[in-house]
Amino acid sequence: MERVLVLRLSALALAVVLAAPAWAQAEFTDTLLQGELWMPFEAMPQGELIERVPDEAKLDAMLEEMQTVFSGMIYGWSFQYRPSDPDRKVPEFLEVVPLGRIVGTTGDPKTARALAAATRIDRDQGIVAVNFRYYMTPFESQRRRSWAAANLDQSAGTGKAKVVDRLESRLDALRQSLKDAVRNLLRPRILNRPQAITGEALLREVPRYYLAAGQYVCSARYVIRIAQVRGYPLY
Repeated sequence: MERVLVLRLSALALAVVLAAPAWAQAEFTDTLLQGELWMPFEAMPQGELIERVPDEAKLDAMLEEMQTVFSGMIYGWSFQYRPSDPDRKVPEFLEVVPLGRIVGTTGDPKTARALAAATRIDRDQGIVAVNFRYYMTPFESQRRRSWAAANLDQSAGTGKAKVVDRLESRLDALRQSLKDAVRNLLRPRILNRPQAITGEALLREVPRYYLAAGQYVCSARYVIRIAQVRGYPLY
């Protein structure tokens, strides 16, 4: 099963990563991004000895998730955040827009920039985990390094999302972690609740995910460029 899964993912040849402390990518000078992404086993009938290979749709969702994360580590996102204000009857608003996206490659896995390097089965946790690698182009590597050279703010955040759809729930938890990182960055600086916050953010390393109480919990670190903090009119 491990061999089948690696071949399936290598053939599609996209890359990115989610959740593996051992593969955390914190250095901006490296030209290689790598990390591990996991999904639960499917339920097995009584007496079945071999885990079922995840279906094609689930593998495609895993690749989409990985591509999103590696893109966030190279290009980042622009964001607009409006905190809720019950007194003004203002609801919370969050918009996160990709600033760029890596392009998947196909063909010989030996020459592909994106590939599944290894697969493992963790029977204790009931997951299939795949280690992915992505070799950045010179342009992508320079773009990532430029964030470190700008001496921007750094902040960490935690986001949660109910487990409804694996891909969308995890991506929503990632967006919520960015919101939390922005709040953590500005809370000591801004005394009054702002009307809107805009800026850009880059993932510093691979996010970490775990399940708790029916929710995906995402912990992530960012480099953040605040463009504007707009307050409410004073009248």
